[in-house]
Amino acid sequence: MDAPLPVFTAVPYAGVTSGDDIVPAVDQFVRAAATAVRQRIPEGSYIGRRPVPLLALPVFGASGGGGADLLGDIIRTLLTVVSRAAAEEGVDVVLVVRTAAQLALAQRIRRESQDTIWAGLTPALRSEAQRLAADARGGRIVPFMGAGVSMSAGAPSWSALVARLAECISLTEAEAKALSEKNVLDQAEILKGIYDEEGKDFNGTVAAIVDVERYGLAPTLLASLPLEQAITLNYDGLFERASEDAGAACAVIPGPEVVDADRWLLKMHGSADDAASIVLTRDDYLGFDKNKSVLSALVKASLVTKRIVFVGFGLTDDHFHQIVHDVRAISPARMDQNAVALTLTRDSLDERAWKDKIRLLPMTEAGTSSGVAGRSLEIFLDYVLALATDSRAYILDDAFESQLTEHEKTIKTGLLELHVRLAAVPDDEGAKQSALTAVRDFGVPQR
Repeated sequence: MDAPLPVFTAVPYAGVTSGDDIVPAVDQFVRAAATAVRQRIPEGSYIGRRPVPLLALPVFGASGGGGADLLGDIIRTLLTVVSRAAAEEGVDVVLVVRTAAQLALAQRIRRESQDTIWAGLTPALRSEAQRLAADARGGRIVPFMGAGVSMSAGAPSWSALVARLAECISLTEAEAKALSEKNVLDQAEILKGIYDEEGKDFNGTVAAIVDVERYGLAPTLLASLPLEQAITLNYDGLFERASEDAGAACAVIPGPEVVDADRWLLKMHGSADDAASIVLTRDDYLGFDKNKSVLSALVKASLVTKRIVFVGFGLTDDHFHQIVHDVRAISPARMDQNAVALTLTRDSLDERAWKDKIRLLPMTEAGTSSGVAGRSLEIFLDYVLALATDSRAYILDDAFESQLTEHEKTIKTGLLELHVRLAAVPDDEGAKQSALTAVRDFGVPQR
């Protein structure tokens, strides 16, 4: 039921010769997929689920379909048709692009209609998204991810993880009820003891439960930001996989060295691919500072020097509290300026508890269901990414020529002239390679 549902769509039989050729296929896909999802999940059974079905559509017809020279037209057509059909069918659609150039153009086109596309965000959320995007473009954002980020892929929350661990052992009904009423850390501690008594691998079971295969939308949006580093309390490898697919190789700390890594990810509570490293029980937490002091120092340094965005937290994690406390002791003023927690719903008690400690940014008002609030968080992150994507990797590719603005056409002319003149510069001139690299940031010159 939770696995992706493939929906096959007939593409133009004779290939793609213009953007208009793909309109019927795209429109039919959205409508057929929306119908299939509604049949698969009966109305009224969306409790705990995403309230609006999520479809994914790749950029098609741009390779073997004959539309490679019309990429710009195809992307604009896809965005236009999908937007209209999705609104009529009550679904969300993710456009899956193949290259950085395709992403850059798609985001620039979407920004042209940002008042419409992200109209559901409040003015306060839009203003904060704009600030976060500006910091991201400058390499000053560090996402600090909790379990909520991975839940979009079907990974369990911490409480759900403990509940699933309890299902794998022999407990009476009374014991199960008593266990559920204890603190999550104490539940995990008790369960580990029972696993040991029964000769079962506790940490290995944890790793097997959390190591889901497919990443969801939230890890994708975060991994696609221009980041230098990220931090997580999750054990799974979803962010690393999403980062790899986004073209940014990710080195995990602690972990093996990654040659030519573009960013690093600090996994504070261990990793599913090293089950012995997992921090979950009360005893694990008590030993954390002794065993992980270097990792804690990295977090504190990040909080002091960059802007930390906590996302996917319920603000109840004991170690999260400890980190905030330690950093505030070093520099409370910087903590107030450099940290924000993206929460799902407004909670007046949380606002009181965290006042003057960290700024909370709720996605929705109190009483909003978790599914609706989670979708709002995805929309917020989507807006941040759209604003943070300032690449122009499509400018020199003639396949995008029809979508260039007048300013971009002027830039393209200048870059091509520079490229021609650089050909006359001796190859041993160091500045030549730097200049060529800068030119190629705008794509590969076609002539």
